[in-house]
Amino acid sequence: MLRRTPGCLLAVPAFALFAAACGRESGARTGDGEGGDGYALEAIREAPAFELETLDGDTLTLASLDSIPVILMNFWASWCGPCKIEIPDLMALDETYGPKGFMVLGVTVNDLPRDSRDFAAEVGMSYVSVIGTPRMLESYELSPWLPTSLLVKDGTIVEEWIGPRPKEEFEYGIKVALGLAPAAADLMADETAALDGDGR
Repeated sequence: MLRRTPGCLLAVPAFALFAAACGRESGARTGDGEGGDGYALEAIREAPAFELETLDGDTLTLASLDSIPVILMNFWASWCGPCKIEIPDLMALDETYGPKGFMVLGVTVNDLPRDSRDFAAEVGMSYVSVIGTPRMLESYELSPWLPTSLLVKDGTIVEEWIGPRPKEEFEYGIKVALGLAPAAADLMADETAALDGDGR
């Protein structure tokens, strides 16, 4: 299902990424993302390894996050208006589901580190954010639209959201990945089986 929502467009040449324009584009890989018919999490591709600097100046690798089964990677920039709108919701999700084996990981895109740091301090960003590099962004096959979010479960990307999304849409995917909610497709299968059992 394709929906059009405000997003920021990046031009992506072979060896560099740079901001080009803001536009309108969005597309979820599955269903309507809110528990609609057919929504399910499926393996898209393995999440490539990385070693990146955090906004705090530390070094973070994907391997160091092995103990966290579900990670929402949110690609953002301080100049991207829709990205700013999502961040408070992402902070709330990180706080709510962090104790259950989840974390939000921000990845800056085509942003000066000082601008990213200033913005993170301004909004009180509570989750870790790393400074994305062209090599890392290419390996993740990043969409040219920001914000883009990837849901990673046990090292595998299982969902991709392109463009800004409401908190409820992220939350449903997170709950399914954590086993806290059934996928809509499973609910439909259960209902069908129940109806068959009743002879209807």
